[in-house]
Amino acid sequence: MSSKAMRHPLLLALCLLGPVGVACAGVTAEKTRVVFSAKNSEASLQVLNQNSYPVVVQTWVDDGEMSSTPDTTQAPIIPLPAIFRMEPGEQRNLRLIYSGEALPKDRESLFWLNLYEIPPRSNAPQSPDATRLTITLRTQMKVLFRPVQLQSAPHTINQQLQFTLQNTASTPTLRIDNPTPYFATLSTIKVKIGATDLAVQDGMIAPFAQQTLPFKQPGSIHSEAGAQVEFTRVDDEGNLIPGTAKLMQ
Repeated sequence: MSSKAMRHPLLLALCLLGPVGVACAGVTAEKTRVVFSAKNSEASLQVLNQNSYPVVVQTWVDDGEMSSTPDTTQAPIIPLPAIFRMEPGEQRNLRLIYSGEALPKDRESLFWLNLYEIPPRSNAPQSPDATRLTITLRTQMKVLFRPVQLQSAPHTINQQLQFTLQNTASTPTLRIDNPTPYFATLSTIKVKIGATDLAVQDGMIAPFAQQTLPFKQPGSIHSEAGAQVEFTRVDDEGNLIPGTAKLMQ
């Protein structure tokens, strides 16, 4: 049985819940994302096997296509080693090598590092009618390729984001404009209108782009003077940086 993690702002440790119990990815990384500076030809990442058993780990980087495999991916970042064995509690250094392929110089490019974890096959005897289930787990994390000398600094992202209420029919949405050259990963977004807090679906906004996110509550929303948005943004280290902005209409 194979599983794939859904995309998420933080490191994705996939857990499968079912009648067989709980299976969580045991190979974890030291951080939630890798920021790859264009001035360097490689970056490194420490991974740890927290399982009580050895595993084989296969690695590759893709551009966001969920059906990608090590044989089909064409991302310009190559993880080494591509396949290796980890003993219980072992820590391993993973190198990410940039192939030199031309990428945009005015904005970040986003890729995904895949850690495909294969547990050992049990040799324990079992009855002829018994069923054996082997679970392989795939963890994914962001790799942000960052050109040098971008037009603004990452710590200014919160101040530059723009939020607009779109109240179309009975389905209100929040449009977020990102005029920066960085990917903005937002969580815990709330629109505060008077004494009312309205939660918005979290999301990631690409550089120089906009994204429309739905409110979690149904029904129309009527703004008023002084309404604002409170949010947190995930920074390079995985920390949550709080921000506020005026709600526009």
